[in-house]
Amino acid sequence: MSRDLREAIGHYMSTVAITLLREGVPVTGVRASTDWLSPESETDADGDIRFTRALEQRLVPKAEDIALHWSGTSGWCLLVLHDDDHEYYHHARWLGAGLLPGPDRVAAFVSAVQLSPTDAGSNERPFYRSYGEGLEDLHQRLSAFLPPSENWRRKRTYLQNFMCDRAQVYATKVSAALTSQDDTKVDVCLRRGELEAVQHLLEFAQGSEGSLLNSFASHLSDDLASQHPGTGVPAHRATEIAVSIQQQLRERRERGDDL
Repeated sequence: MSRDLREAIGHYMSTVAITLLREGVPVTGVRASTDWLSPESETDADGDIRFTRALEQRLVPKAEDIALHWSGTSGWCLLVLHDDDHEYYHHARWLGAGLLPGPDRVAAFVSAVQLSPTDAGSNERPFYRSYGEGLEDLHQRLSAFLPPSENWRRKRTYLQNFMCDRAQVYATKVSAALTSQDDTKVDVCLRRGELEAVQHLLEFAQGSEGSLLNSFASHLSDDLASQHPGTGVPAHRATEIAVSIQQQLRERRERGDDL
């Protein structure tokens, strides 16, 4: 029960996280747990969605840690932790929209958080179920977020599915950026070491799940290398691939094929 419940929580976290990514929120990871969080938490199952450090710093600069947190007894909150906190949820801002609100409702809460972290939601913690009770019912409700039983994704963990979906979202973002109508050339001053670091990161990205993202990372790395003086005509292979993919998608839509 514990493992199955954890996976179901993880798929719920992933569904919300991918919705946020598609709306432009920089999500870096998800977590699900069925362990007792802390003596004062009154939470027997929980999960987190993590953001980039840049977004965390923009939301609450002096916080020790920030996450979009889900409590199995109280639903979603913006969890803000400081070094001197005596209570786990002391600075939390609660969504208060039920235990399992839809991804769009959670995304709307995150939008409000980005406008004003101290005003979004409420500091009053709601309770929708009691600690240690109704876990089977919770698991049944969470099953709505599992992949269909006949789907191959059902055989993978929630983390595997999240990483694959995240890669696909970013492949779409990269493709859109490369095919943007704004082709203005921008002069960017980088130290040689910074340029090399970017190339190393692109090399690392080639090991990520999602073949299209791998392809973009590979060709962008080559394109950057071609920008060095004395290497001949700069290549734009990644852009060429993105344009080709966009053309193929348009043709399939015109034919009415499944995308």
